[in-house]
Amino acid sequence: MFTPELVTEIISLAAIALAITQAAKKWLKAEGNTALIISAVVSILFALWNTLSAQPYDWSRFVILAVGIFLQANGIYHFGAYAVGKMAKQKG
Repeated sequence: MFTPELVTEIISLAAIALAITQAAKKWLKAEGNTALIISAVVSILFALWNTLSAQPYDWSRFVILAVGIFLQANGIYHFGAYAVGKMAKQKG
């Protein structure tokens, strides 16, 4: 399912989504959860645009694109660092 073409598509769409997300967050002065929601909406719209551009529609590919674009545009390392930090707080 994860082909080099799909990974390339995720990275290229995420680069565009990141720029649009940053502009929208700055324009709306959004921070925290609101900023993540804006990023999720932009990521879903890009994935939907890409999926609907070719028939037959592959909805599993849409889900992979949406999640991949969202994680890539927000920096996958942020979510990993958040999870590790949360686990470290629970153990301490």
